Amino acid sequence: MTTKTSSGVPKPRGECPKCSPRTFHLTRKGLIGWHYGMTAAGFSTGARCDGVGKKPFVPANA
Repeated sequence: MTTKTSSGVPKPRGECPKCSPRTFHLTRKGLIGWHYGMTAAGFSTGARCDGVGKKPFVPANA
């Protein structure tokens, strides 16, 4: 499922530096959008992730 803008264009996505390799929508400024953090076991913490509002992770050699 892809979330689209009102114009029908898919929203840009990027990898969260804390939840990597999961991808999340980027804000208009190109920063990671709001999402819940993840435990080491892969469960939601129920609290905001520390990666929200930061630049997306870009792997080396990419």
